[in-house]
Amino acid sequence: MFLKELKTQLDSYTDMNMSSNAMPLLRLKLKALILDTIYNISIIDELIEEKVRNKEDWSWQKRLRFYVNNKGIVVCRMVDAEFEYSYEYQGIAAKLVHTPLTDKCYLTLTQGMHMGMGGNPYGPAGTGKTESVKALGSLFGRQVLVFNCDEGIDVKSMSRIFVGLAKCGAWGCFDEFNRLEESVLSALSVQIQIIQTALKVKTREIELDGKKVEIDFNAGIFITMNPAGKKYGGRQKLPDNLKQLFRPVAMTSPDNDLIAEVLLFSEGYKHSKELGRKVVAIFCLARELLSQQQHYDWGLRALKTVLQSCGEQLQAAKHNSTSKGEMDISFENELVVQALRTNTLSKLTYADCHRFDSLVHDLFPDTKFKGIDYEKLAQAAKEVMTQMKLVQSENQIKKVLELQE
Repeated sequence: MFLKELKTQLDSYTDMNMSSNAMPLLRLKLKALILDTIYNISIIDELIEEKVRNKEDWSWQKRLRFYVNNKGIVVCRMVDAEFEYSYEYQGIAAKLVHTPLTDKCYLTLTQGMHMGMGGNPYGPAGTGKTESVKALGSLFGRQVLVFNCDEGIDVKSMSRIFVGLAKCGAWGCFDEFNRLEESVLSALSVQIQIIQTALKVKTREIELDGKKVEIDFNAGIFITMNPAGKKYGGRQKLPDNLKQLFRPVAMTSPDNDLIAEVLLFSEGYKHSKELGRKVVAIFCLARELLSQQQHYDWGLRALKTVLQSCGEQLQAAKHNSTSKGEMDISFENELVVQALRTNTLSKLTYADCHRFDSLVHDLFPDTKFKGIDYEKLAQAAKEVMTQMKLVQSENQIKKVLELQE
């Protein structure tokens, strides 16, 4: 049975990860294989659960699928949309964790392109808007170029970018597009419409910025936006003539539990489900219970940083360990707690440090707090402070060690 083969394959990948002291590039490949296999297993599970027996069934049609057509060309299909694969290999990038939200985003973007429109993922910061566009482009073999928009960009600059995208067949993802001036947004709508119309009706030559431009049909234009409001200053509402050129998709709340579980599993943690939920719970509680500071970030970006640190701690522990036995839950708890405190405490106020430690203790009650041993570094810092005739302060030494972390 194919599902059984996939699960056996996943076990072999994770065992390889447990015993591997390989180069970082090889570990990145292995993590990508683990994430892809987990996603494939989830798809097979859903197809079995819904008793899908026909390739025309919606549960199968809504998935991104790859075929080789009669001409030997690889094509990507999703529902009734079809795109040629374009073989723009961009190297090995960190893989995106597939969740129901990313599936919804892919479906909306592909259907938008099929209708000759662009894509517009919108929502709060750190919900995976740009990463989803980049991941979809990678699956299609497209080069994806990300441009950060601000008030300083004028129509002329954007026109040159559009010409380049149209000629080389790349995707342009314009981050925070609604930070552009309203007059610029209105002027750009005409140029975007020219490109999209050409892509839809397959017109090979268009006129942009007063020049004749030969268009590559693999080109695409996407925009991401944060909501216009008090929390995100300097954002404009899109003019109606620009709105209708893009298919919107709401990216509001990513499935942090699933993301944490899958990332920890790909890093080699055997108890990833329980640990992932605890880490996400700590972030949610910290957002609610700690003081509101401008530099605090309890979103997906900060969460992924902690999870990546968990993986680094596990690899270091396996490298230094003399026993080849399997790491138990208590040991994994210690590593996760250490990663949480290392990546978070240095950013918190003095009062919030104690509150955060209390939260960690509540969710990991039997786990001892251990810091990383920086005895040699601490001694070196003290010697330098003595040479510089500075008064030695424990807090200052602590901050030096935090910089190292």
